[in-house]
Amino acid sequence: MAVSGYASQDVELAVGRKVSVVGYSATVRFVGEAHFAPGEWIGVELEPAVGKNDGAVQNRRYFTCEPNHGLFVRRSVVQPIPDGDPPSPSKARVLFAGAGPEICEAPANSDVEGGDSHSEDDVDEVAMLPVQSMRRKGVSAEARGEEDDWVPPVHEKSLEEKQQLKEVIDNSRDSKLRMMFGNLSAKGLERVVEAMFKKSVGNGETIIRFGDEGDNFYIVKRGKFDIHAYRRIQQAEAEPESSAEFVKVFEAAPGFAFGEAALLYNAPRSATITASEDSEVWCLERRAFRELVIRASEQKFKEYSEFLKRCDVLQELDAEQIATLAEVVDEEDFSAEEVIIQQGGRDSNMFIILHGQAVACIAGDKGEVQVKTYSKGDFFGEIALLLGEPRKASVYAKGNVTCLVITKQVFDRVLGPLRDFLKKNLTKYARYQDAIEQGGEMRDTRLSDEPHRAEMEHEAELEASRNQHAEEGEARPARRRLLRKADRANTVYNVKIKLPVDLDIDEEEEQAEADHAMHCGDPSCTEVTKPLVRGEGKKQTLAERVEEDWKKPKLVSPTEGFMVAKSKFTAFGGLRKGEKFTMDKAAIVRSQARAQRDGEEETYRWSGPSWLKGQIHMAVLCQKGQKSAADPTPNQDNYFALHVGSIGLYGVCDGHGPFGHLVSFRLVQTLPHYLTTSKSWGEDWDTCLKEAFLAAQADLLTLAATEGINLEASGAAGTVLVFEGPCIHVAHIGDAGCLVASWSRHDSRVLHGTEDHKPNNPEERQRLEAAGSEVRQVDVDSFRIYIKGTNFPGLTMSRAFGDTACAGVLREPHYQRMFIQPSDEVYAVIASDGIWEFIDYAKAVDLTSKKLRLKGPREAVRHLVDASRKRWAAYCGEYCDDITAMIVKWNVNVK
Repeated sequence: MAVSGYASQDVELAVGRKVSVVGYSATVRFVGEAHFAPGEWIGVELEPAVGKNDGAVQNRRYFTCEPNHGLFVRRSVVQPIPDGDPPSPSKARVLFAGAGPEICEAPANSDVEGGDSHSEDDVDEVAMLPVQSMRRKGVSAEARGEEDDWVPPVHEKSLEEKQQLKEVIDNSRDSKLRMMFGNLSAKGLERVVEAMFKKSVGNGETIIRFGDEGDNFYIVKRGKFDIHAYRRIQQAEAEPESSAEFVKVFEAAPGFAFGEAALLYNAPRSATITASEDSEVWCLERRAFRELVIRASEQKFKEYSEFLKRCDVLQELDAEQIATLAEVVDEEDFSAEEVIIQQGGRDSNMFIILHGQAVACIAGDKGEVQVKTYSKGDFFGEIALLLGEPRKASVYAKGNVTCLVITKQVFDRVLGPLRDFLKKNLTKYARYQDAIEQGGEMRDTRLSDEPHRAEMEHEAELEASRNQHAEEGEARPARRRLLRKADRANTVYNVKIKLPVDLDIDEEEEQAEADHAMHCGDPSCTEVTKPLVRGEGKKQTLAERVEEDWKKPKLVSPTEGFMVAKSKFTAFGGLRKGEKFTMDKAAIVRSQARAQRDGEEETYRWSGPSWLKGQIHMAVLCQKGQKSAADPTPNQDNYFALHVGSIGLYGVCDGHGPFGHLVSFRLVQTLPHYLTTSKSWGEDWDTCLKEAFLAAQADLLTLAATEGINLEASGAAGTVLVFEGPCIHVAHIGDAGCLVASWSRHDSRVLHGTEDHKPNNPEERQRLEAAGSEVRQVDVDSFRIYIKGTNFPGLTMSRAFGDTACAGVLREPHYQRMFIQPSDEVYAVIASDGIWEFIDYAKAVDLTSKKLRLKGPREAVRHLVDASRKRWAAYCGEYCDDITAMIVKWNVNVK
């Protein structure tokens, strides 16, 4: 979002002049240098009270105004008012990439400190931009005397209590604890722990009340607290205005913290927090919080500023530009041999080495050649940033390295004066061409190109060893994990399936085929080819049936009746003939935002209401697998993504069986439709999701009856995530998993992961057997579901869409809810079993969290899919499942 009409640097802003600050009426009260940060500052008195200061910072008074009406801002966000009234703060002009300007609603209480918000920069992901300002908030410091010799308090604790408190700060799921305390030294953290004291809070007792002055910062030791705040609710599209309601926005459990906002910004409390049970909290009083925590952040800012001043590349920047850059750069750590940037990659960050060394290498015909070494203060990555082209070289950490990261958005806003200087470096890689052609200094590229290959090879060797010592000493191929996955593929492609008019299961032939697939060591083998039976005496192969289905628009084209008209953005996968291994699925997009094309990819960006403080970025990759040469079906995975107002809907469906592609294609249309038309939409998400899953199953049965689709051994796993701040709701059946994790540099970890619905689960097995189905163990940790007394269908999931042959298979999803806070750096990976077969949730976070921070969801999802495909190749040779991965990243802070 870009607010138009900012003042230029040459406009005189005299004291007493009427101005507008992001649409708010104000009067200039101070212009000049300030001791709290370098550069020129404008002190203004706002006409409406917005909860700021009184014109004083750290006991220095710069101007006088009514309490909570003062604000310090950069010159660039102040707009002089020659005549008339300033623009209304509730109507901000918004610019979209690739589209003309449009008017968008902005909350009346939007933050105005920075005045900086989203511009027309290129983005690499689907992004929903909130209407609030994205700039990092300034801190309004407490007034105190320069000579004040403050001594931190010490509250007595046992060694065990001190250790527990440190562990809470280090390991809490509340990411802001790491953000606030991450800059503290070991001694500084010790002083914070010593300064905290315990307080008991009874059930129903209010510990913080909206509008009160802040006194303490709190960390929950035990118990739970309900947090209520004013939340802006978007009304129906016909009603452009929005209203604020006082609602529950979070539930703070042990390890979560609250109360910092009023202390950071010297503002009244913005929420009411009440204990929902007898509880206990750790408290840090106001003065100690500011002296021990805020001062550490200020010191970090000063260190960045001093370092940046000494960097040769930044010598052309003035003090204000250095200060601005110090506010918005990110810091990232890299271990020895880790890839910082990859040749051919598409990202646009620039790096400055803060500590350590790195080497640049270029891959040529004779291998990878080392061409340059970088040390403290050196920079790299500017070429892709300036030109938007793929990376010209790879850069590897030489030992442990810490870099400051400058994004394209920061560069375009802050470092414009450096553009011409940096362009002089654009020819430097061409000068290395002679070294590349002559061979030069070569590197072992195994770690950089395939960082997990050695690990996969080791796992494959262990798997082969275990299989060689299997039951009764029988040697098995090193594909046992594949067999567990491809059992379903066996059922899908090699089992005779009858339509309801002529159910006749040939058990001997069925068993012969299953035995053949097992003993040949290749579950995708199609030496035994089964026909589909269509009525008495008429047989039709799967390939023939698939070809026939392409002539039925109702099956292979989108159904307009399921379109969610109120969605600002809708995307799901389409069906197409002739898909080959690794081909991307065709995308069907309905969007009010105009697409930006980047090679073979399209990016959509738009603005809308959001509960978060940052943006939402999303990327998806859905590719065809390789199951057998005779497999005539297209990619059986599918996905959907929708945004309706402030609510995001995301889902993945993993089809299986001869009609699995039709099932998943139908589901990605019906699930959003039934969700958004439910009476429980936005009110009771548990009920809404369960009703939508059951309605989608009923629709499948109707479609099957009218179009002659056999669902006895065809179906799909499905996972749906709904984001409606502050809650993430997840519903799933089968083995299409969903991971929710933190992408914070200080706290990359798994927060939540779904569990597959498998018949080896005792509760699931008991239900299936009680319903009359038979569950058999067919391999180590591998169970399948059959019609009792037969070898059909051999289903591997206890809950799935379709799959009507076996009694007891459910379509009711498992539902879970989790809260996040408006500033939490959280992301979700929603993926088919093509990802999860060889990558667990912890490994997925390891593969994606840093990629997300540095390169965004597009590169992170590509890296995850590539890592999964390499594992399939290492374990299973040419066989590879269809693969779908969707990454949704919340709270992207465009600084």
